Amino acid sequence: LQSGAAICLPAVGGIAGCGVPSERAAATLDALISEECTLLMADTHTLKALPDPEKPLQLRGGVCKTGSGSTFLEETLDYAGIALKTIGKAAQ
Repeated sequence: LQSGAAICLPAVGGIAGCGVPSERAAATLDALISEECTLLMADTHTLKALPDPEKPLQLRGGVCKTGSGSTFLEETLDYAGIALKTIGKAAQ
């Protein structure tokens, strides 16, 4: 993030507890569109449930948490044609 950047957390009002991935994914897509987000931070369950956008997004990249651990991994995942870095536990 650079100077002047902002972090947007999707509104999850009405979602009880952790909700279901499809509810979180819908809230995430709404935020990506309405806030014209350029970076996405997601977990693997939300990313798998995230529908394809109807129009191109402003995304440039992001990170997806794929499991326990805090290591940036070599693997990347794709969302809407954008490569996302992965973070999780490195294979030993």
